[in-house]
This record gives sequence, structure tokens and C-alpha cells, in this order.
Amino acid sequence: MVANGLLLSSVIFMAFCFVLIDRLKFLIPYRQAIFQHYGWPIALYAALLFGNLFATFFLLPRRFFLKHTGQKLTYVDKQLRIGEDDLSTEIRERSEEYL
Repeated sequence: MVANGLLLSSVIFMAFCFVLIDRLKFLIPYRQAIFQHYGWPIALYAALLFGNLFATFFLLPRRFFLKHTGQKLTYVDKQLRIGEDDLSTEIRERSEEYL
């Protein structure tokens, strides 16, 4: 999930940077002065933007795709302990092989 979040946030961030570069071409003659006076705030904003994008793309899939994972695992665990499924006997046989 971390890799997916990094990939998506990197793609969106780079697209945003390319759009900004295209739209701010008229500031090229003032580039030296802008970076000299506002370099750190621009870098801080860019880092915060990337961090927020990464957090969004990391947490949204966890929220929507792993919604009831704990409940599902509890149900599977109960089924394995009861032993009513064919799957539970197969899993028990495999676990006994390793012990």
C-alpha cells in the first residue's frame, strides 16, 4: 500500500509541477530573485503538498477497501475453531505437518 501511495502521489505531484511550470513562464526573468527570497517557503509548501497527497492516497484505500477486515478475520477464526468447514480440516492438517 505504501508503494501505491508513493506512486500515485508522485504522479499527481509531478503533473501539478508541470502545470505550474507551464503557467508561470512569464516569471522566468525573475527566477533568481524569487528563489532567493521565497525558496524555503516554496520548498516547504511543496513538501507539505506531497505529504498530504501521500497521506490521502495511503489512507483512502485503507478506509474503503479494508473496511470490515477485522470482522471477516474473526469470522474465519471462529469457523476454523469450530471445525465445520472442509477448509478448516485442510488447514489443521497443514499446520500439523509443520509442528
